[in-house]
Amino acid sequence: MERTKERSSFRKKFIGDRKFYMMVLAVAVPIMIQNGITNFVSLLDNIMIGRIGTEQMSGASIVNQLIFVYNLCIFGGVSGAGIFTAQYFGQKDHEGVRQTFRYKFWMAVILTIGTILLFFTVGENLISMYLQGEGTAQQIADTLKYGKQYLDIMLLGLPPFMMVQIYSSTLRECGETVLPMKAGVVAICVNLLFNYLLIYGVFFFPRLGVRGAAIATVLSRYVEAAIVIGWTHRHTEKNAFANGLYSTLKVPANLTKKILVKGTPLLFNETLWASAMAMLTQCYSIRGLNVVASLNISNTIN
Repeated sequence: MERTKERSSFRKKFIGDRKFYMMVLAVAVPIMIQNGITNFVSLLDNIMIGRIGTEQMSGASIVNQLIFVYNLCIFGGVSGAGIFTAQYFGQKDHEGVRQTFRYKFWMAVILTIGTILLFFTVGENLISMYLQGEGTAQQIADTLKYGKQYLDIMLLGLPPFMMVQIYSSTLRECGETVLPMKAGVVAICVNLLFNYLLIYGVFFFPRLGVRGAAIATVLSRYVEAAIVIGWTHRHTEKNAFANGLYSTLKVPANLTKKILVKGTPLLFNETLWASAMAMLTQCYSIRGLNVVASLNISNTIN
């Protein structure tokens, strides 16, 4: 009897019950599926762009490496507020959820505007940092040209990406993980379809090469944003925080301070890690343009 009690106590303390694991899986599995499909499509993107030339793939991969830093900045910026969103949702404090949403909005807007200004002013210089290695002058010039073409279009996709991160993170923190997954899958299908049509000029579509890949990505992000935002505001019975969400964009000073204290380390952690990865790729790029393309392929597979 004593041994049975000890075993039960051990299981409760260190393993938990079935209900807990089912709850965790309900949150985790949709995110796992979405990320898995996203990375698989990234692999197909690389194959599609790679078929039209190494310089095109290298230019696109350099820009994606730079935008990756922005993506993780946004993730880190909204994650700090997400801690409080989950707490407010658990307390059924819908106004608290709205306030954390508004904080995320302002944080994301500041990061997005800063990123767009940075890429507009020194984007060409940032791409050139990756073109210091081996390669003919023509190859380097072509890679820079394709990278700049890709970057100019991809900047149009930052605002919808920002809004998707704000809405999707809030929905997940409020227990809704399936809708962001569905929106992500639809966006991936749109991206893949228009990649095929616009990169190669299939049917009556123009052959745009690397610019077609960027247009397909931007289009898919607007589709995803429309689905997530539209669904959230159409189903206010499930998403009570959406009622009066934009009645004001003010965030209480005391809440802002609390989120900054908790969230700034997350923001710096993600930013520094992503920046370090970008710098590491730049170090490898000294060995030549082929190394940039090879790293892009291997990292996607990883």
